[in-house]
Amino acid sequence: MRILSVLFASTVVFSLLASESRADNQAQHPNAPDSTVTLAQLMKQVLQNNPALQASRLRIQGAEARIPQTAAWDDPQAGVEFYATPVTSANPFKNGMETDYFLQQMIPLGKKSPMEDAARANSRMVEQQSAGVERNLVARVKTAYAMLYAAQRRLEVNAENHRLLGQIVESARGKYSVGIATQSDVLKAQVELAKLENERSSIEQELRAAEAMMNALRAAPPGTMVPRVAEIAIHESPESLEQLQERALANRPELAAMQSEIEMNRAELTASRRMKIPDLMLKGTYKQMREGTDLWAAMIGFNIPIAPWSSGKYSGKAEENEVNVRSGELDLADMRNMAASEVRDAWTKTRSRLEQVR
Repeated sequence: MRILSVLFASTVVFSLLASESRADNQAQHPNAPDSTVTLAQLMKQVLQNNPALQASRLRIQGAEARIPQTAAWDDPQAGVEFYATPVTSANPFKNGMETDYFLQQMIPLGKKSPMEDAARANSRMVEQQSAGVERNLVARVKTAYAMLYAAQRRLEVNAENHRLLGQIVESARGKYSVGIATQSDVLKAQVELAKLENERSSIEQELRAAEAMMNALRAAPPGTMVPRVAEIAIHESPESLEQLQERALANRPELAAMQSEIEMNRAELTASRRMKIPDLMLKGTYKQMREGTDLWAAMIGFNIPIAPWSSGKYSGKAEENEVNVRSGELDLADMRNMAASEVRDAWTKTRSRLEQVR
C-alpha cells in the first residue's frame, strides 16, 4: 500500500475516533484550560457584565423618568410689585403708595394627557430596544461559542492527526532505510506533516479571535483564555417555517419597538393638534394700600395660538407628526417583511446543516 493511502485512511479513522472520544482529547489540546465552561455560564456572564446591555437598561430608567415631566404643569409664579414710590425714597415698603403681592398659574387645556401618552409609548419603545440588544447579545454569544467549539475540536483532531502522521513519517523513514519505501513517499509524508502544522497555526488564530469576541461580550480582558467549551447538542425545531415566521412577527423586540414609536408619534400628533387650544392664565393679587383699605384683584387670560404670526409653528408641528406616523407605519411594514425573510433564510440554512449532519 502506498504511504499516502495509509495516511488518508488513518486520518479519517482518527478523525472519527476524535469526535467520539471527547474525554480523551483534552490531553491532545495542551493550550486549553482543565475546566469546562457551558453556554449557559458564558451567557450569564455576558448578560451580567456587558456594558451595552447595562447602558440600554439605564436608558429605560431615563425614559420612565420623563413621564412625570411631561404630565407636570408649568411652575406657578409669585411676585411683588411696587407702585407710586417717590424718587427721593429707596424704600418702597415704607414710602410706596401701593404694594401688590400676586400669584399666577398657567393651566394647559387638553395638552398634557397626549404628551404623557407619548412619553409612556417612548418608555415602551426604549424597553423593547433594550430587549433587542439582549436578543442580539444572545445570538452573538451563541455564534462565538460555536466558533470556540469548532476551533477547539479541530485543534484536538489536528493534534491527534499530527501524532499519527509523525508515526507514519518515522515508519516511512524506517522502510526507506531498508529499501521498502521510496524517498518520494517520505517526502510526501513530511509535506503532509508540514500542512498539518500550518493548519494548526491557522486554527489557533481562529481560536484567539473567537476568545477575543467572547471576552469583549462578557467585558473580560482581551487575553483571557476561555476554558474548553462543553458539547453542543443539536436540536431540530418541531415548528414549521410558517409557525416560526408568525412567532418572529409576534415576539421580535424590534417590531414591538417600532410599534411603540408609532404610538408615540400618534400621541404627539394629538398633542400638536391640541396646541391650538388656548391655555388659561389665572392671576390673583393682594393690593396693600398705604392709605385706605387694602384691595384684591383677579386676572384671567388666554394665549392666542391662532394669530397669523404664531400659528405656523402649530400647523407645521402637526404636519411633521403626521409624516412621522406615516413613515413609521411604512418602516414597520418593511421590518415585518425583513423579519419574515430572515426567518426563511435561517430556516433554510438550518435545514441544510441538519441534512449535512444526518
